[in-house]
Amino acid sequence: MSEAPAQPQEKKTTAYDPHEIEAKWYPYWEDGGFFEADVNENKEPHVIVMPPPNVTGRLHMGHALQDTIQDALTRLRRMQGYEALWMPGMDHAGIATQNVVERVLKEEEGKTRHDLGREAFVAKTWEWVEEYGGIILQQKRRLGDSCDWRRSRFTMDEGFTRAVLEVFVRLYDEGLIYRGHYLVNWDPENETALSDEEVDNVERDGHLWHVKYPFAHGSGHITIATTRPETMLGDTAIAVHPEDERYAGLVGKNVILPLLEREIPVIADEYVKMDFGAGALKITPAHDKNDFEIGQRHGLDTVNVMNPDGTVNENGGPYAGLDRFAARERIVADLEAKGLLVKVEPYRHAVPISSRSKALIEPLISRQWFVRMKPLAEPALQAVREGKIKFYPERWANEYFRWLENIRDWCISRQLWWGHRIPVWYYTDDNGEIDESRDFVVAVDQPEPGMVQDEDVLDTWFSSWLWPFATFGWPSDDPKVKRDLDYFYPGTVLVSGYDILFFWIARMIFAGQHFMGDVPYRDVFITGMIKDKQGRWMSKSLGNGIDPLDMIEQYGADAVRYSLTVLCAQGQDIKLDPSKFEMGRNFANKIWNAFNVFGQFMEDGKDYQRQRSFDELELAERWMLHRLNTTIDVVNEAVERYRLNEALLAIYDVFWRDYCDWYLELIKPPFGEEMDEDKIALAVEIYERMIELLHPFMPFITEELWHRLRPREEGASIMRAAWPEMNEAETDERADNVFSLMQEMISGIRNVKSQYGVAPGKEIAAIVNLPADSDGLERALSEHRDYFDKLAKVTDLTVGTGLDKPKASASVVVGRHEVFVPLAGMIDLDVERERLRKAIAQNEGFLKGVQGKLRNQQFVAKAPEEVVERERQKERDATAELQRLRANLEDLGA
Repeated sequence: MSEAPAQPQEKKTTAYDPHEIEAKWYPYWEDGGFFEADVNENKEPHVIVMPPPNVTGRLHMGHALQDTIQDALTRLRRMQGYEALWMPGMDHAGIATQNVVERVLKEEEGKTRHDLGREAFVAKTWEWVEEYGGIILQQKRRLGDSCDWRRSRFTMDEGFTRAVLEVFVRLYDEGLIYRGHYLVNWDPENETALSDEEVDNVERDGHLWHVKYPFAHGSGHITIATTRPETMLGDTAIAVHPEDERYAGLVGKNVILPLLEREIPVIADEYVKMDFGAGALKITPAHDKNDFEIGQRHGLDTVNVMNPDGTVNENGGPYAGLDRFAARERIVADLEAKGLLVKVEPYRHAVPISSRSKALIEPLISRQWFVRMKPLAEPALQAVREGKIKFYPERWANEYFRWLENIRDWCISRQLWWGHRIPVWYYTDDNGEIDESRDFVVAVDQPEPGMVQDEDVLDTWFSSWLWPFATFGWPSDDPKVKRDLDYFYPGTVLVSGYDILFFWIARMIFAGQHFMGDVPYRDVFITGMIKDKQGRWMSKSLGNGIDPLDMIEQYGADAVRYSLTVLCAQGQDIKLDPSKFEMGRNFANKIWNAFNVFGQFMEDGKDYQRQRSFDELELAERWMLHRLNTTIDVVNEAVERYRLNEALLAIYDVFWRDYCDWYLELIKPPFGEEMDEDKIALAVEIYERMIELLHPFMPFITEELWHRLRPREEGASIMRAAWPEMNEAETDERADNVFSLMQEMISGIRNVKSQYGVAPGKEIAAIVNLPADSDGLERALSEHRDYFDKLAKVTDLTVGTGLDKPKASASVVVGRHEVFVPLAGMIDLDVERERLRKAIAQNEGFLKGVQGKLRNQQFVAKAPEEVVERERQKERDATAELQRLRANLEDLGA
């Protein structure tokens, strides 16, 4: 642990300036080693591994949300005595980083990566990463992230790279990695294969072209329907359903492939849907996954007609060299010219889109490397079924099961230059070309001089699935690595969005079980995703993104953290509007101002300690301690279920509604008088425990105020304060019930004054009528009549049983109790009666108009539903208002 720096100089400002406080405390924490975690056999570890952001990334609201949750959990467990580690790092982000550097190269030098060559381009990428990469980790500090930055890892650093290559070799040796020619998702923009999880299926408007395929012998034809006419260049069969009577007798015959004039057979396969189009399906094994499987079953030729860049190759005959979409237009025109185009229909359907480049995916036959997933998936399924890993919310376990039970092999090779190069080595011939006649060698290092390495790199996720253990140095045999892994693995909880449930969360479970013999974490907390206020995904094209750094500048980091946490209801996406951060700013201001209520009476350097026992405290003080202690229980229970929003709202409620609105108002001395020292001590004690509860969520303001509460040792921090514990001895159900009843009565009196336009500071009388079995309540209320005076200006309070309601008085019902507020002398009764009569007449007229509109069946039937509902709400509101006005008029004896 680093030596703590000198405590920052105190600036006893009364105004709250979040930026000054943030700039003051983060360096103090980081330089003082408060974030650091090491093996400590006297403590239980609590471990979170940060989902590594892309090295090219900038902080966005998704990061801000998940970092806030992870940091809150880490800070809270640290205060509870755990050796809390939050492991940071970055992902090399293969395609994303290569794209950025290629764009910079084009803009600044007018060159492509091919102009530089592989070695120079990779060197250029490293230069870019070292200069610009990692900005996001600095931005995370602005949010208050308390990661152990000493341990920060990069998926392309030397040790991590060694782990990635070691895993490839081991899986290959175990028969779990293989190479083969298979149909893959091909991104023509980036010219690389993608896994299924990197492809988004997007609904788009397209067309269905109906095309005639003439019989090779005799007259007639078969009509097929296709959404991709350009792929017909690679057709090798027409398939029909074996039970389709329309095509009985045609199976085994040949048809002519239009435009290329090649004969292809008619085959029967149960995959064909008889009710789609004409019930006949063109089969293109090289460019459709289902067609590929049909082709395998029937031994069909596989004819690839596409180049890696999405242009038609030499197998496309006269269309060779054309872009696939230009080829489509030419083919459709030629079919129409030859009388082979029957019709064209509009057709909306799902098309596969690269999640990286947004290019339309082209299914393509290619030689790639794959991981056999089923053997890895079974133990991962079992781990969740047996409860070794729990999902929060639980429903995500069902999605996890669904994916794993239908899992396909993982294509892990990428045709890129930036990334972990596949550790496969080839012999070369005399011309320096790969000698395909000799077996390749799989090894971390070059096995023999002269051998050349595979050109492809590994999928980015093939490195990040090792994150929970490779970050600690696995597979090194260094004793420190072993100690760290024995202590910090498995982790405690993974916090992530559902968008990478399959990309990353599930695969880490595969890797952890396979290489470490245990799951990588015990809990998985899936947060919702952040969308704009209309529920749309945030994107540059829509211009609806919200920059968290802008929000921090405007509202402060604590305000941003507060708002994101309370909006993070488990299992729900967040519809975010910048105005939502006002909640956090308002609460931060309330926390600051609450300190000043008693802080203005404190002597500098004095440590205020309560002298009175719990039994010696006043009713309101016992109630406040009761509320605090019961809230601690609520907070702890909510945190255990990862309902951090509920935990924070419980703290908010006890702080704002109980401590500020009631307790501080009662202990505040009259203007010009001093506050009693023991009252200051109790106010400090309660406030201190509440800001300790708040610290994980709002770390900056709580650190500042914690130091202002009492003298602290050099190098102290709220981060090392003990998490508040529930003190059963300082709870009092009776005090809670009595004071809560008083709160309702006082609130009712305040409402009466408000309804009748009486100034809050005007002194009034009130009568409290209790039932005969009030169980000492009459004495309790009488003894604390000063509460009614202080909070509602009731200077004349009568408390008793069987009391009558005075004439011209308002009444408030609180459970079985009644409070009467005489209005005579408080207002001009005649003027108020006249005002109420006019208001009643006006509302009756308004209600009549609304009800007339709703009785109009034509209006109800034809108006939009939301318009009708607005009118119904007007009716409900006007009816309620009339009831209130008539009740008030009755109170006045009219």
